Amino acid sequence: MGVLCLLLDKKRQYSSLLADIFNITGHKLLIALDEEKALELLKMASPEAVLLSLEDLAFWLKILEMGYYPSPIFFLESHEDAEIIRKYGLREVNYVVLPFNPIELLTKVVNLSKSPQEPAHLETIGPASTLLKLLRHGITSSMVMEGPNYSCAIYIENGVLKGSNCNVEELVKLMPENLKIWLEPYREEDLEPTLVFANNWEFFGQLVSDYKPETVMPQVMQEEALIATMESPTAASVPDLDQPLELGDGFYWVGVQDKKGLFHKNAYLRIYGKDNIKVPILINMGTEQEYVLIRTKLEQVLGPVDVVKGIILMGSGIDESSGILGFLQGNKKAFVITSINIAQRLKALGIPQARIRTIETFPRSRLKLASGHVLRFIPTPFLPEAGSFAVLEEDTGRLFTGRLLSSLVTPEEFNPLKNAHVEDMLLYTNLIAPSQEALKVFLKRIEHDTVLSLYPMLGNPLNSEAETKWLLARLEGLAVVYRDMQSFDKDLILETCENLLKFLETNLESSELNSFLEDLYQFAYIEDSKIIQVSVDIEALPSLIIGIMYSKNLNARFIKEAIRHFYLSGAPFTI
Repeated sequence: MGVLCLLLDKKRQYSSLLADIFNITGHKLLIALDEEKALELLKMASPEAVLLSLEDLAFWLKILEMGYYPSPIFFLESHEDAEIIRKYGLREVNYVVLPFNPIELLTKVVNLSKSPQEPAHLETIGPASTLLKLLRHGITSSMVMEGPNYSCAIYIENGVLKGSNCNVEELVKLMPENLKIWLEPYREEDLEPTLVFANNWEFFGQLVSDYKPETVMPQVMQEEALIATMESPTAASVPDLDQPLELGDGFYWVGVQDKKGLFHKNAYLRIYGKDNIKVPILINMGTEQEYVLIRTKLEQVLGPVDVVKGIILMGSGIDESSGILGFLQGNKKAFVITSINIAQRLKALGIPQARIRTIETFPRSRLKLASGHVLRFIPTPFLPEAGSFAVLEEDTGRLFTGRLLSSLVTPEEFNPLKNAHVEDMLLYTNLIAPSQEALKVFLKRIEHDTVLSLYPMLGNPLNSEAETKWLLARLEGLAVVYRDMQSFDKDLILETCENLLKFLETNLESSELNSFLEDLYQFAYIEDSKIIQVSVDIEALPSLIIGIMYSKNLNARFIKEAIRHFYLSGAPFTI
């Protein structure tokens, strides 16, 4: 089984290269472009190692204080920088010097992930990484370090530092030395510690007490922070989602917010115009109930909906297309533009062939409108259905997609004027993609196109050219996880579910928790967050838990955390 690592890449120097290398070698890499996202990922996963620049040393210390214990691997500018981290008990396995060999990095990752047993291995990874692994896995042991002049023992019980038979000064002096390290059984009755720790951070805090992080922000960073502050939305700038939102010239969001859940439906109105010619096109639909709200927004922008010339329909699911009947009844002249596969399903709903135009019949998959604008239709088979496709506006570089590159966001996060988190888009795409090959086919079809922004069916858009390019680059190296219900380790599924239950117990109100557990008890016998017995297939348990969370109308934030939790563990589930 591969090693799970977290990369903090604020300057985007390493992500593309390392994502490919990790995928090829069977390891898994979580990528965060800022500290907030890194902390979010740490809450839902337990990486063996965190990869980061030396200038982010303060972040590693911060997560130690918060109780997260991944071993660090720092990117250093020179070998001289190694002395900075060696005094904290870190060793050569904890850094690579730029430019680095990715295989060397992976070798160090694997070494750090091995169980701490043999003294030779412990001496290689050093005292800090040995200690971090003992804490991370909740081990009870005594770690003995022998230096040139004296030795010290540090006592750990169930992942908690209890004390040491050395004082602070002796420990600090010992850490950078060439040490012999071994583990001995921990027996509380035999201990007479010189130094007692109130908690784990008291030990680490004393060890790094000489560290002085740079407090003066460089000029460039000051300017970037100022821009970010000016651009960040305030409460007053949150849009009214009951109204149409103008996104650009002749470009409107007319979708529907899911006020309690994660599935926010984006419908877009494009009014293509030139001189006195106007060609209104609706992109995406929704359910019958959602179309009532979409129609109201359309009428606010256009007046009568019968002026809409056509609707582009990129999905055939009930939640994506059932509102089409109401639209066509109110507009006797509009056409549905879709793929042959989706058209066949629409005909089953009673929509006549005469009202449908299929993208496969357009010359070179392009539709030239009366206004002169050209739409290019890009098949994306099996992302997620056979007839899936995307639409590119050739003059603006806007790419409209169905579920591909969508994201699940909470009502508080949803904002059609705000950029999506790339990680959220990659997560959802991983869940719907059948294989890496399907994604490669899509990327091959747009490799010569200029894609400047992205507007998916669900979740927030990407209005930034840089973010859009970054997403597509990440997509190329995305490792699609095949979640085989039959082959997954059942003990790991249970452990993953139990970890989620502990999270819910900590965060839910008691009434919400009791209501949720009352339904779950029908399928599983649970004691102290431990699942003792289940009356359904264990493989179905993650999907069942998510379903109960939906049925109980739990806060969308917790449902999203549950989805992330199961996704990061690799457990099989559906949403």
